[in-house]
Amino acid sequence: MTNSALNRRLHKAKQSFSTRRLEYDRVSSLVTCSPKPGDLCLARIDRLGHHSRLELVTGRRAHLNPGDEVILTFGARYATDQFHSVVPNRLKPCQMVAAGGIASELVSRHAKTRIPTQISPIGLLADRTGSVLNLRDFAIEPAQPIKDTQPHIMCVVGSSMNAGKTTLVAELGRMAIQGGLRPCAIKLTGTGSGGDLWKFIDNGIDPVFDFSDGGYATTVDVPVAELEDMLALLLNAAGMSADLVIIEIADGVYQKETAGLLASSSFRDRLDSILFAAADPMSGVAGVKYLRDLGLEPSGVSGAVTASPLAAQELAAAIDIEVLTIDRLLNDDSALSICMRSAHPVESRLLAKFA
Repeated sequence: MTNSALNRRLHKAKQSFSTRRLEYDRVSSLVTCSPKPGDLCLARIDRLGHHSRLELVTGRRAHLNPGDEVILTFGARYATDQFHSVVPNRLKPCQMVAAGGIASELVSRHAKTRIPTQISPIGLLADRTGSVLNLRDFAIEPAQPIKDTQPHIMCVVGSSMNAGKTTLVAELGRMAIQGGLRPCAIKLTGTGSGGDLWKFIDNGIDPVFDFSDGGYATTVDVPVAELEDMLALLLNAAGMSADLVIIEIADGVYQKETAGLLASSSFRDRLDSILFAAADPMSGVAGVKYLRDLGLEPSGVSGAVTASPLAAQELAAAIDIEVLTIDRLLNDDSALSICMRSAHPVESRLLAKFA
């Protein structure tokens, strides 16, 4: 196939959101070697399953049909409410396990989740030298800082998938804007998809980044040291224009990469404040204890638990820190200062003593 014919074929295919940084002019051929995480591929839809639509670069969810050609990226997935999957050891029929465009091989699924959409990879995208193109080839370039001051770094972690972390980040950003700050949001871990980024943008947060800007399709099995390097890259970009950077870490605190980051002293030392998103009162109590055992003091608990006034009351009666509803975040003038309380209270007290 000539380069021009391949280029036309690729432009006709539906391009997934997770591959949005792909530069078409760098694609010269399709190859059929074994894929690695982040490798870009052209695939055919064989049979529709759980994901019957593909999130495009624009954010629109395009309806899929058997026979459609799509541009995806390979990656593992860890989603307790949906799929557990891995990158296959060879190029073979597999599954699309996320609407953002992740090609993977199913290991298991939640009992209430339909089987994933079945795909057949046609080939991996390669450059003129025959080297497979990977998301790492299109990662954001390091920026040159233009100011000396560093932004306040706030982190949001939670009890589980769907505990309300993304909503909390979005509302924290809106609260910060109301308070006269310039927020940035970074989704540091997770599975390639644009839904969270669009939510941040819709709340006025600018700029926004996620791990795919750092060159990763998903962050499952990515070493903590690499995640920290990626965070440094994204913070470097964010720091030029933000007073407040809000980092979201996906899944719950027991998930391997999340637990690894929180256990890392170098990661903890970066944080100025931390909030916990809880699904219910018990997970809120357990989450606060988990963070305190690591030496981190959460400035507040919020998340899905606050959707129920009764559940929020139960949680407030069981812990000694603030329970922050979305309404309070947006209407209480003291909420911003509460959320920015230090994650290192012992260190803060010591510094104050010897100041």
